[in-house]
This record gives sequence, structure tokens and C-alpha cells, in this order.
Amino acid sequence: MAIQNANLTTTTSNIYVSSGSTAAMTFYFSNYETSNNVTFSLWAVPDGDEPGNLNVLYSNVVVIAGDTYVMDSERLFLEDGDRLCGYANANNTISCTLTYTTV
Repeated sequence: MAIQNANLTTTTSNIYVSSGSTAAMTFYFSNYETSNNVTFSLWAVPDGDEPGNLNVLYSNVVVIAGDTYVMDSERLFLEDGDRLCGYANANNTISCTLTYTTV
């Protein structure tokens, strides 16, 4: 099992890019802003594609100030070059930690 960390910003960007066949296991989205709620979105983007309405997994999820949103009930299988992209409505207030493993 491996860990990937990323900070979300107001520009949609890669959180994780698969190298080979991998399975994303658990996601933690922590709002380290202590006074403001922040929203985030997450996309599962096939290699060669762009984030959009057809590959959004979570859209505008609110994370209360100082809290963490955990996604741990699903496994997301990715092929080489597939990526997970994230966005937050405020710069550098949401950190994403995900665990993944090769399959």
C-alpha cells in the first residue's frame, strides 16, 4: 500500500496519475482552514481525456472548517495514465491523502 498527498487549489489539477494498474483505496480530504467551510470536487479521468461532467465522482462536497471527509467504501481501479483530479473553491485549504496499491 502506498500513499499520495496533494494540496487542492482553485485550478483543477492532478492528485494522482496511475503508473500501471492500480487501485485507489481510501481518500481523506482535510480542511485545515479553521474558520471557513470549503468545497471540493473529484474526477476520475481516463488517459487522454480531460475532467468534465462525464467523469466527475464528487461534485462540490462541503468540508466543514477543521474537519475531514473520508471516502473508504469503494475501490477505484485505474490503468496506466488514468488520473484523479481535484479542485477546491479556496486555494491551499484542502489537503488530499489517498492510499493506493498495484493490482
